[in-house]
Amino acid sequence: MRRIVISDLASFYRRELLDNMVPFWLRHSLDRHSGGYHTCLDRDCSVYDFGKLCMWGQGRLAWMLAHLYNELDRRPEWLAASRLGIEFIARHGFDPERRMYYALTREGRPMEDHRCIFTELSTVLAFTEHARAAGDAALHLRARKLFDLCWDYAHEAGNRERNLGLDARTVKIRRHAHPMIMLNVLQQLRLYRKEPQDRRRVDDCLDLMLRIHQKSRRRLVLENVLWKDGSPAPGWMGRMVNPGHMIEGGIFLIHEGRYRCDAGLKKAGLNWIRWGFELGWDKVYGGIFNDVDAEGLPLPGGPALLADTKLWWQHAEALYGLLLAFVESANPWFWKAYCKTHAYSFSHFADRKYGEWYALLDRAGRPINRAKGTDRKNLFHIGRNFLWIIQLLEKSPAGSLSEMTGA
Repeated sequence: MRRIVISDLASFYRRELLDNMVPFWLRHSLDRHSGGYHTCLDRDCSVYDFGKLCMWGQGRLAWMLAHLYNELDRRPEWLAASRLGIEFIARHGFDPERRMYYALTREGRPMEDHRCIFTELSTVLAFTEHARAAGDAALHLRARKLFDLCWDYAHEAGNRERNLGLDARTVKIRRHAHPMIMLNVLQQLRLYRKEPQDRRRVDDCLDLMLRIHQKSRRRLVLENVLWKDGSPAPGWMGRMVNPGHMIEGGIFLIHEGRYRCDAGLKKAGLNWIRWGFELGWDKVYGGIFNDVDAEGLPLPGGPALLADTKLWWQHAEALYGLLLAFVESANPWFWKAYCKTHAYSFSHFADRKYGEWYALLDRAGRPINRAKGTDRKNLFHIGRNFLWIIQLLEKSPAGSLSEMTGA
């Protein structure tokens, strides 16, 4: 493995973000014909499906472009590209009952009704970040009202989405993804303006994550637990661990710990990132597994097929999460784990001929298909974490970081 010099990393990620990732999406995803974005992009950047197959992609890409505008460089083309998604979502994304469609045709006609609140939460991100960029108070207010609907829905025991298809008369489920993502969305909403209820809601998310889903003695976070007491959900659902979610959740815990100057939250975040990497790293082929059975038992059916694969987003989260944990703790374990993740990611996911990253690899690290964008893969995870790495390293004294790595 080529030796990684930490003082060079900020420049490396700035080049990767601004010369590779962002241009790829600006050139090939903007739908000038119908509005919004093409996210299903082949290796050669051609569109292989023109439908807006998952509305997460519209909101997350609009958020990412506005976030780059707000946090990195106020380039008018980034704000204009964000507006393209905002206008498409506002025009076509909502049904008469104010729920969001999960999928639309290219032109914005309904294809699939509401499936999950992550569609709405992605739109909340987009609306509030674009509002911050454009000074649009009405759009931020719309984001707040939409988040209120998400909050109520996520706290409704036994609803169809939360219960993973199980009969709520028999069992009621909590999903870790709900409080984890809502914590992040609340953190983003605060960037525009803090509201009195934010602290209480953030505390609620933290309580669910740390008291209900975290299992400290087992050094893991369960994705699915029983509503009442946090014990594991029935069968394989109660054994499933997503290492990427542990790392991503650890990032949000550290961010909240830094915001509050709370050492306990930062320590919890460090634990989650370490546990997630330890559980998820494939010691045979390298890379981070998509899912892991907490007891080493077989996962059934479809989940078994996806569990051993390596997805782009876990590796993007791990690149930033491990660096953040290293800067926060000065523990060389995190630096060594980062170096392994960096070497794997840029030798397996990155495509130097056509740009961007492949979406999905098999266990041995070979692309399962040529897709650079899918219904859910776009600039969001890679762009967000590359930007956060740049900000993290440019704010940290290079000399002190080099001393920690022994460089």
